[in-house]
Amino acid sequence: MIHIELPERLQHEFEHRAQQVYGKDSVARAFVEALELWLAQHRENLIEPERAMNDQAYTLLAAELEQKHAGKWAVIAHGKLQGTGDSLEQVAPLAPTARDRLVFRIGATRSQEVELGS
Repeated sequence: MIHIELPERLQHEFEHRAQQVYGKDSVARAFVEALELWLAQHRENLIEPERAMNDQAYTLLAAELEQKHAGKWAVIAHGKLQGTGDSLEQVAPLAPTARDRLVFRIGATRSQEVELGS
């Protein structure tokens, strides 16, 4: 259980807005929503450096991968190539603890990035 003391102005505004939006049990619902948003924002801050490393590794490795492994699937995570395989199923388990992974078919046009969750 967390107990915090908010500045009075902030507490009043928060309670008022929460009640307008949610009605019953408004403060608890609004507080949980606020925490989830805060955590999501800070999770993203942790992912960005890893994403940048992976993008840089992709840029450095793309030509070599196309030359040696065209048509195969690859995973880049933690800023380096984690492996290649003949199918998506073969490479899917690679780097399971990575916050960000590039999973792609070598030689295929790189599509728009999709966030799959954490």
